Amino acid sequence: MEKYMNAALAPEERAKDLLDKMDLNEKIRQLGCTMAIPMIPGQYQDLKGGIGVSIIMGGSDPAHDLEKIQKYVMENSPHNIPALFHGEALSGPVSLLGGSLFPISISLGATFEPELVEEMSEFTRKQMYANGIRHGLSPVADLARDLRWGRVNETYGNDPTLSAMMMVSFVKGLQGNNLTEGVAATGKHFIGYSQTEGGLNCHKTMVCERELREQYAKPFEAAIREADLKSVMNSYSSIDGLPVCVNKKILTELLRGDLGFKGVVISDYASTLQFLDPYKVTDDLTEAGVRCLNAGLDIECPSRMAYGDGLEEAVRDGRLNVETIDRAVLRVLKLKFELGLFENPYPIFEDLDAAMDNTEANRKSYIAAKKSITLMKNNGILPIADKKKKVLVTGPVGNCLRLLFSHYTAVANAEMMAGLQKEGDTQQGYNVTGLLENMGDNIDSVNVLMSLVDNSGAVSADKYAMDETIRKLYPEAKTLFEGLRGYLDNVSFLEGCDYKGNDECQINEAVKAASEADIVVLAVGGKNGQGETSTTGEGVDSASLELPGVQEKLMRSVYKVNPNIVIIHTDGRPLVSEWAYEHAAAIVEGWLPNTYGGNALADVICGKYNPAGRTPVDVPRSVGHLPVYHCQPNGSSGAKNRNVIKQGYIDSDAAVLAPFGYGLSYTTFEYNDFRVVYEQETGIIQVEISVTNTGENEGDEVVQLYGSDLVASMIRPIHELIGFKRIHLRKGEKKKISFIFNIDFFSFLDCNMNWILEKGDFRLIIGSNSDDEKFEKIVHLAETKKINPGLRCLYATAKVSCE
Repeated sequence: MEKYMNAALAPEERAKDLLDKMDLNEKIRQLGCTMAIPMIPGQYQDLKGGIGVSIIMGGSDPAHDLEKIQKYVMENSPHNIPALFHGEALSGPVSLLGGSLFPISISLGATFEPELVEEMSEFTRKQMYANGIRHGLSPVADLARDLRWGRVNETYGNDPTLSAMMMVSFVKGLQGNNLTEGVAATGKHFIGYSQTEGGLNCHKTMVCERELREQYAKPFEAAIREADLKSVMNSYSSIDGLPVCVNKKILTELLRGDLGFKGVVISDYASTLQFLDPYKVTDDLTEAGVRCLNAGLDIECPSRMAYGDGLEEAVRDGRLNVETIDRAVLRVLKLKFELGLFENPYPIFEDLDAAMDNTEANRKSYIAAKKSITLMKNNGILPIADKKKKVLVTGPVGNCLRLLFSHYTAVANAEMMAGLQKEGDTQQGYNVTGLLENMGDNIDSVNVLMSLVDNSGAVSADKYAMDETIRKLYPEAKTLFEGLRGYLDNVSFLEGCDYKGNDECQINEAVKAASEADIVVLAVGGKNGQGETSTTGEGVDSASLELPGVQEKLMRSVYKVNPNIVIIHTDGRPLVSEWAYEHAAAIVEGWLPNTYGGNALADVICGKYNPAGRTPVDVPRSVGHLPVYHCQPNGSSGAKNRNVIKQGYIDSDAAVLAPFGYGLSYTTFEYNDFRVVYEQETGIIQVEISVTNTGENEGDEVVQLYGSDLVASMIRPIHELIGFKRIHLRKGEKKKISFIFNIDFFSFLDCNMNWILEKGDFRLIIGSNSDDEKFEKIVHLAETKKINPGLRCLYATAKVSCE
């Protein structure tokens, strides 16, 4: 037996042994990717000689398709090295149509319950593992502070502590306790990707070095240090004049040196091509590859472009050291050995039926959807307890399943594939022309390939087109209107208008029906996906935060004849409408709940479930107020730090429509018995609070702990989220929550970029949102200390006990 095939040896030892046996070409191929199409013979695809990673495009039998491609790869690799197959996994396995599906990240952020995220990723792990997909291109650690950016839905919100806790839970669930039965998680997009010039995807990152390290790196740091994150994906953006994928200061010094990352760095799709256009920092693709490898980028996706055969020439002419290639290849091989790929390179067919049984996953998905729903305003109109009330549902979201779904789901992915022919509707790097050239006169294969892309895009243009598919996959899923019909005797639906476009012809009909209704449920929002038919999503950024199309006109027109309007909003970002917050009787944020959104929203509206979601982002008054986030630096909040004439904006209130962590309930809660114990020798702080349900309904409360450094040598945040805990309380029930953390949570980078915990006073605040201050306590640190950032506290843990 070859030494590297001895499973009893450590993965790194096996990887080093195999590396020593490989020639240069085989090594380089381990740094590349191929988008494999099962219907195309392997000899016409870039698979011969081995490949590092791959993703399967198309096909109808994922497990057998992967098995076939994997066999070809291994049989045509000098050392039978298996490929590592990847797929998106943000709210379930994207490449497995019919797999488990949970609400998208922004919805899960609104639950303020990391345990749900871990449960979700455990279901995802089992399904991906059984199908042989061992590398998940999730979760997203970006902080959503510019709501113009179309990918807000993929984040857990704008707060580094909330995101850090969610990231740790996701990675633990996906990678599992034993990586040989797990899926390697990928934290993305490293780093600062979400805060760009103009809020546009891939543009220059507008974050200073200190803030980048202290806040934007924190979710990645937590996943690395507490969950052993195995993979990281680079940001498309540029920082300090360099694309991130060639920025050694970011990918090596910060990521590996400072944060302690030891895994594999994988490129976002075709980010290496950005060197040539639009960045224009080189006109030679191989030079781009050399610079990326030197910076610390290990794998290029989705195909071998900069990491192609030109790297061999670069080694021969001295532009690239073979040691640099070896460093990257060793990381790739080590991960493959850690995953047990050499022992189990194929799907686990005997586990497939059990893994793909969604019975329990669907139940948990429904629960997660309910827990994400956030009641933002209520004058008492909700819940609708009288089933005899005449209710009109109007708006484009009212009777459509697809508009409840997010991008990066199997449903949206199928839709994207249907519109593959249209420019902008596909991932970068999908080289159809190249495949056609490779296949030459193989007419049958050419026809198969063209069948994948020969579509007019009509599917993605029709918001109802995917609903039939959704119903087949998830028979229990309901639209909002269908859900309400299960509870109300007199409910009707009129669309009123489309989710985009300028067609107003249906508004008058909706207005007439509204005038005859007791209550109007206005179901508004956008379409989250990819391509020109979407209003938010990857590459779908906005100059405005207003409702798309004529939906605002629909709302105002209906209100004129019936002020009893309940706004249900679903999208990848919150409803931004001063008019709505001023005039609506109630506002409910549904976010993007996916499968069971209609069911869950109906449960909340009719009082079958008491909402307790909390907004994971601050809600601004308009796009002109951006950015707003509760932990802005002292002196930079328009609402809390006025300028020299003691005024914010001259033409608008600077206060947010709703603060971070805000959400209402159908019951009431009382906080008491506040207590803080500070052990100065150890730095451990314990904060205790008791919460009682004083209302008439059972419900959840999200208890939130914030803190601030009152005086510091560097400008600090107004306050920071230290920890939180969601608890369930029956009517009259009382529970005690104990938060435990170390005071070095307040450490920061001094003027010389060294981590310190500076002496002084620190204010601790307990409340139900970032603007709520029910209790406070000052603790004092007597002397300044140097801090090891790798050992500092990143967030509080919480314990709950009954009283």
